[in-house]
Amino acid sequence: MLTRLLLWCSCWSMKSALALLFFLAITLPTTALAAASEWVTVKGGAVRLITTGPPENGTYWAGLEFQLEPGWHTYWRYPGEAGIPPQITWTNTSNIKNKTVLYPVPERYSDGFSDSIVYHDGIILPLKITPEDASKPAQISLELFFGVCNDICVPGEATLSLQLEPDTRPDSLSAKLIKRDLQAVPGIAPSGGLDIVSVTLVESDGKRLRIEVETGSAGTPDLFAAGPEGSYIALPKLAEGETGNPVWHLSTKGLKTTASDTNLRLVLSDGENALEHLAPIQPDWLD
Repeated sequence: MLTRLLLWCSCWSMKSALALLFFLAITLPTTALAAASEWVTVKGGAVRLITTGPPENGTYWAGLEFQLEPGWHTYWRYPGEAGIPPQITWTNTSNIKNKTVLYPVPERYSDGFSDSIVYHDGIILPLKITPEDASKPAQISLELFFGVCNDICVPGEATLSLQLEPDTRPDSLSAKLIKRDLQAVPGIAPSGGLDIVSVTLVESDGKRLRIEVETGSAGTPDLFAAGPEGSYIALPKLAEGETGNPVWHLSTKGLKTTASDTNLRLVLSDGENALEHLAPIQPDWLD
């Protein structure tokens, strides 16, 4: 339409054509593209906030996007034997009813001295944001403290904010990135036959848990564990000499509970499917 109008106006003066373009710019309906915050650069990478666009069924989907340089990594919700997990402090928010940070399945990493639970390359922590009123704009703001490691480990800090608008155009690229990592979140990713069969205490060699699982056939399974805040536990280790279902052993040393959290969080993955299981922490598990 615009091309035809310009051809039709070719007999006009340039001044008249520019006037028509200005008129079209201010009268044709426009919708802003979904926003993203500015990148905050740290040693080894950068971080920002992105969003898919307008709310879906009353919910905004946003994401905390990490881009890491080759060889660098950051950490899962629990870092393992070493590292700094992402620590998110929500600051100025408006028109927000609920907000949830979701964690895709991580991977193991060993530096020869300790074993950690990490993310490499690019990763998005999906954010599920429910506004009080989905017809009005909402504001999210947060302060982020996290660790980034290669041969050295450095702390990263960022202050990020994003305005969520109900009338923005969808951002297809951000939507694909958020959906990609959302599908790797336990509880959203298909379970694929994975199951935690039992979690029992074994005291033959110090206090440790015996965790028996059932697995599908998609790939090699792995198990991750996170205790309540204040816990410092090692990674589960695949047991040797067991027959039947795979079994992991997990030392209870360093396991704590809080007034609001008394569960051990277990994440079982086979590379394609994932399962999260909350095991109530029994009094005899603790020192």
